[in-house]
Amino acid sequence: MSKGKKSNKFVDFLKSRLCAYILSAIHIILTLVLLGIVLYINMLPVKFFIPICFVLLAFCAVAFLFAYAKKIHIVGKVMSLILIIVTSVGIYFAYTGSSTFEKVAGANTKTDIVNVYVMKADKAEDLTSAADYTFGIMSVLDRENTDKTIATIKGKLGGPINTKEYEGYVQLAQALYDSEVDAIILNSAYIANLEENEDFASFSSLTRVLMQTTHEVQIEVDTNKDVDKQVFAMYLSGIDVEGKVSTTSRSDVNIIAIINPETRQVLLVNTPRDYWVPLSISHGTEDKLTHAGIYGIDVSMDTLEMIYDVELDYFFRINFTGFKEVIDALGGVNVYSEYSFTSHHGKYKFTKGYNKMNGKQALGFVRERYAFRDGDNQRGKNRMAVIQAIADKAVSPAFLSNFSDLMKSIEGSFETSMSSAQISSLVRMQLDEGGSWDVFTYAAEGRSAMMPVYSMSTEQSVMIPNEKSIARAKKLINMVYDGKVLSEQIIEDIDNDKITTGPGSNDSDSDDTSKN
Repeated sequence: MSKGKKSNKFVDFLKSRLCAYILSAIHIILTLVLLGIVLYINMLPVKFFIPICFVLLAFCAVAFLFAYAKKIHIVGKVMSLILIIVTSVGIYFAYTGSSTFEKVAGANTKTDIVNVYVMKADKAEDLTSAADYTFGIMSVLDRENTDKTIATIKGKLGGPINTKEYEGYVQLAQALYDSEVDAIILNSAYIANLEENEDFASFSSLTRVLMQTTHEVQIEVDTNKDVDKQVFAMYLSGIDVEGKVSTTSRSDVNIIAIINPETRQVLLVNTPRDYWVPLSISHGTEDKLTHAGIYGIDVSMDTLEMIYDVELDYFFRINFTGFKEVIDALGGVNVYSEYSFTSHHGKYKFTKGYNKMNGKQALGFVRERYAFRDGDNQRGKNRMAVIQAIADKAVSPAFLSNFSDLMKSIEGSFETSMSSAQISSLVRMQLDEGGSWDVFTYAAEGRSAMMPVYSMSTEQSVMIPNEKSIARAKKLINMVYDGKVLSEQIIEDIDNDKITTGPGSNDSDSDDTSKN
């Protein structure tokens, strides 16, 4: 009997005008929350925000009036309920997007993971049991991080430790193998390079980490530029690790994006990962461009600035994990391939023309170079083809239909030094002005050779820069900065040396220069 009474009371409540008032109040509160989030994000131009405010508040007023009316308050209830659901969905999208942008924007640190390695069969179970060990260290390379780790070890053990210095990480690893030292201190960023050496291909499986230290270093970034009005340059970096995107690692993808919001032009300049150039920290000694990433994204940026005589304002970084997850979240991408080939990574088959790819397939596509006569040069072109495919998919309905998964994939796998306010201003500009952007691509070229490199004690397969192609890239970069309108014909003419005047011209250079 009591249950029946309670049920009747609930039904009576649903039928009452009070229920209509409560639903209307909830709708009004949610609407104000949504407008607050939208205002905070600041992505909508005024011409959109004001009408949206008017419409949403008008819905609130109508629903409330229906709830107040004696005979039609049931309509007000239904309307309020529908609007509550719609507004809640809007809040979810707005909040999720805002939260994600806040997390990926404003990146200003690099993370170095430095480990203490011992042989897998070593008796030491922890650092305390290794107190009397001799620790091998590198004498020059990555010495700042090494010294920080030594200080950490001393603090944990409460006293000094024995160290022995070696020239590079190959000699360091060999000393561990030969039992010249009991343990070695080595930045994890060097492991990929080390395992390219045949003698140390199984280093990770033959050793174990006794202790791990993490060191974060601040990177200077510029957040004052009006990116919706001024030309800016961004470094697009793809690092060859999975996990935390701020971890220092080799940069497999090295693309400079020159963006002119006035002319709505974007120039993408790809530089091969194996380009043999002096790093900003190597005191004139050449190394592979990809190795610059070992020392931090700031070193990669500084090195590219030296190559192209351009100031890079921001960086955008993605790791392998994020790359795959974003493409999968978009439901795959449709990528144009200039050739039919089978990838070395994953053994995926691609045909000439457009190929539908998931995340793993796209990663295999952009990592391949051995299948091409033009090697790393073609790999650079393929990477920019995937970037274009992602951009096309991002403006399609798939963006909204896969919004939740897309936001999850971005978080932790992407980061940029642009502030969230700068990202918002770009979005706001695009919504305000509309229209499309012209995207042009150019790839620096070179020739293969075996040369010594700064980061390793042995000769490595590198690419000697084609100085004419660098000079051509400089011309195009300066043209975008100067507000000149590019076209595919202009790029072709520059590539064929039909346009020989202008900023960055260096036609007297030979095709291949080693800079020795």
